Amino acid sequence: MDWKLVLDEAAFQYFVSIPPGERRKLLLAFDQLRTDPNRHPDYLSKDSTGRALNVFASRPFLITYWLDAFVSEVRVVNIQKIWF
Repeated sequence: MDWKLVLDEAAFQYFVSIPPGERRKLLLAFDQLRTDPNRHPDYLSKDSTGRALNVFASRPFLITYWLDAFVSEVRVVNIQKIWF
């Protein structure tokens, strides 16, 4: 079964608010996550409920997500632009 990418509302709002060039970079990163959802995360975190969150660093963004293996979904909960 193919994995689906699902964005929480805040992540979606961020995605639609950025310039087209940055959206293209995020789309490439999203495709990497969807293609290989079990990739080794760059960072680990936890949400307020204790759920394990994975963080994928794809310059210039940090994409925070968790996997819902039951329905084969990559759930993106946060997108953050990082400055160097």
